[in-house]
Amino acid sequence: MDITTIILVATVLLLLWSLSRKPKNFPPGPIRLPLIGNLSVFMKPEKFGEKLEVMYQKYGEICGTYTFHMPVVIVSGVEAVREVCYHEDLVGRPENAFQKIVYGKSQGILHNTGEEWKSLRRFTLQHLRDLGFGKSSLEGLAHEELLAVFNDIDEISGGRSEGFPNPVNFHDVLGGASINVLWHILAGKRYEHRDPKFKQLITAVQKLLIVFFQITYLYNIVPSLAKVFPRITGFETMESHIKPIEDFIQDEIDDHKKDIDYDHPRDFIDIFLAEVEKQKNNQAHIFNEQQLKQICIELYVAGTDTTLNTLSFAILFMILYPEKQEKVQQELDDVVGRDRLPSLNDRARLPYVEATLNEVFRLSSIIPASLPRTIVSNKEYITLRGYHIPKGSLVAYNIHSLHHDPKIWDSPEEFIPERFLDKSKKTPIRDVLLPFGAGKRACLGESLARNNFFLFFTGLLQRYSLRVPDGQPKPSTEPLGVNVTFPKPFTVKVQLRT
Repeated sequence: MDITTIILVATVLLLLWSLSRKPKNFPPGPIRLPLIGNLSVFMKPEKFGEKLEVMYQKYGEICGTYTFHMPVVIVSGVEAVREVCYHEDLVGRPENAFQKIVYGKSQGILHNTGEEWKSLRRFTLQHLRDLGFGKSSLEGLAHEELLAVFNDIDEISGGRSEGFPNPVNFHDVLGGASINVLWHILAGKRYEHRDPKFKQLITAVQKLLIVFFQITYLYNIVPSLAKVFPRITGFETMESHIKPIEDFIQDEIDDHKKDIDYDHPRDFIDIFLAEVEKQKNNQAHIFNEQQLKQICIELYVAGTDTTLNTLSFAILFMILYPEKQEKVQQELDDVVGRDRLPSLNDRARLPYVEATLNEVFRLSSIIPASLPRTIVSNKEYITLRGYHIPKGSLVAYNIHSLHHDPKIWDSPEEFIPERFLDKSKKTPIRDVLLPFGAGKRACLGESLARNNFFLFFTGLLQRYSLRVPDGQPKPSTEPLGVNVTFPKPFTVKVQLRT
């Protein structure tokens, strides 16, 4: 072998070593391959939850991987997850590539960072609360939607006069109920559950969330690919799924602008438009219609699918565990009776119901992993559980593992509401249950989602007995979806309780 060949081989080996080395004190993880890193970890996203669990067992609570050039840190375990949630340097978000390409930068609250994120989040949360967000004042709206759901169920099932012969798909029936409560706050109106435009929009949201991880992962890592290969990278698909939602929101904003009274705003859209008008001469202001549209999209998407999917899992667990259903109904009968709908004021006297709802949150874990966070400080790296996390890393925590860890939960794959009851049959707070995240990046709509979940679940169980339809196998609890999961399609035999 001549000297030229030796130098060439040595150069290639040195380059490969350079492309596969990790920073000093980087968390343990799989071997970093040159150029692609650990891309295989993030392929086949339908198996992502299983891969996270394997990495937790193999590498521990802090696992370091790479996707191409980007460090990606996966955090599992109670203490480590809690540290991420409340870490002052980990409140950033990676820039959303789709918004960057279309609008020039990230918009709204979910993908925003820095002072703009703080201002928009503070403004939005304050005015949503003023409009009753998460308060008992919205209980009447939830009850109105629940009565509409009853009508839909009775019609689809054939009703009492026919003996409720037809099985019901609750995922289809519940689609518009929870979002109508939120939409009243945002736009001051509700839609009939069977309105074709409304149903198309709910379907668009569901499709968007199903494919979001698969079609955005590659161009979020390498945004330039989206411009060169918009079809291959999924950019065109993303546009087609978002467009009907954007058009719907934009139509609402345009309708509000036609007859808005800036001194007497009717809803959140009016309030935000009033702020846009107020600051129109301030060149440094961040309030504009695009921000309003993006915030409404974020709230609408989250409000449509998360509550719907959690309710769908709740119904699934009730028909798979009929003895738990009977305990819920007995407590409702003892505390609420049958003469009125359950109220938020009843919650404190319904510990078994609360325990059941918590168990639904835990076992379903509809959001298996958090959205990634980034470092906001100017430090070269931050320290997390003794490891160095370099600036520019993506950091996500493993919610599914936290909710299914046998070190925390006995028989974690079983549906056992009693695990949330203490000896006095009260429901103490379990700070290891994080269905909405925690810290400054916790879900903005947690209070509203919890209230709607309680009211819809208790109303349905008060009125109906639910079971697997005769002649059908028990439905599977194996979830579908990636970044937001939902049950495989199933139907329910309903019967009016007597």
